[in-house]
Amino acid sequence: MVSSGKDVTQVMRCCFSTLGCPEWNLTRIADRAKHYGFDGVELRIDGKKHIDPSMSGSERAAVKRLFADAGLAVAAISGYTQFAGDDLSALRVQHDNLIRNIDLAHDIGAPYVRTFICGADGGVFCADGARALHSAGERAKAQGVTVLIETHDALTDSGERTKALLDAVDSEGVAALWDMHHTLRHHETPEETYAALGTAIKHTHLKDADANHALCLPGEGSLPIGKVIRVLSDHGYQGFLSFEWEKMWVSGLQEPEIAFPRFMEHIRSLSR
Repeated sequence: MVSSGKDVTQVMRCCFSTLGCPEWNLTRIADRAKHYGFDGVELRIDGKKHIDPSMSGSERAAVKRLFADAGLAVAAISGYTQFAGDDLSALRVQHDNLIRNIDLAHDIGAPYVRTFICGADGGVFCADGARALHSAGERAKAQGVTVLIETHDALTDSGERTKALLDAVDSEGVAALWDMHHTLRHHETPEETYAALGTAIKHTHLKDADANHALCLPGEGSLPIGKVIRVLSDHGYQGFLSFEWEKMWVSGLQEPEIAFPRFMEHIRSLSR
């Protein structure tokens, strides 16, 4: 049980990341999200993207209208900016890209923009990166948008480490995105992550994986999805539960037509 027999889908909103449906266009995304019972979508920018900062004003308005007409929220947009290292010219490029993402989020009605700290090659987050993110966060705050640092990569693999980054950035326009898989595989319990980050968590990525950390359909793995939801619910979490099905990166995963409805079925089953 998640919380007192309540259906979690009645007290928390669910969305999916379009990382899981790289071949779908926006119209199909909206149609399937509504059909499967989701409350919104998380739109990604990079790779086989569904939105882009180069979109015109009329294109942005059309995206906003498409999801509003379907009764869906654009829960967040997933950007791929990175802020590790002390190369000032590189940080300036990342800052400017993040600003464009923030402006796009504002125009299509998304409250959050995801960023990373570093890529697969790591890197050290230093004062220059903190200043760049602070500047972007202040722009985001003025736009009614919040930048979310994801618990991801070597520097954001725990709630404590992410909290330290947020403290260094020191902007009300910057908060946290909790990816449960990353903190769990670094042996941090959901209770520990929440104790560190608390209400700084504004958006949450859910997924399931086996003992070897290979992704699998929700309910078929060993990740404590129910416990994560319970911890959030017990503390009055108001953000989305976002299903991140990494079909874009792992082509052998089941198609979104299977994975997306399975997620909703599993989330509902946790309340019974």
